Amino acid sequence: MTSADNFDNNVINAGETIGATAGKVVATAKRTATAIGEHKERAAAAAAQVRSETRRVVRQGKQEARKVVKSAKKVAASAKKSVKRVAKKLKRR
Repeated sequence: MTSADNFDNNVINAGETIGATAGKVVATAKRTATAIGEHKERAAAAAAQVRSETRRVVRQGKQEARKVVKSAKKVAASAKKSVKRVAKKLKRR
């Protein structure tokens, strides 16, 4: 073998090594991109679930508040009637 053949072989080997390395880099990049995409999807799903849960809790809180207000109004109205009834009784005496 001559030095030209050695040079050609070295160039071929270097090219193959660079090609293999490039292939590995591309494969790794694809895997990373896929993993990032999966993480994004999971994060988006979790965020949507949290939003939904928050809406549900807020709605439930509003309902409870309405019930409390309604109950308080009933109690106040009942107390007002009771006071009027007692006042009438006192006037009759």
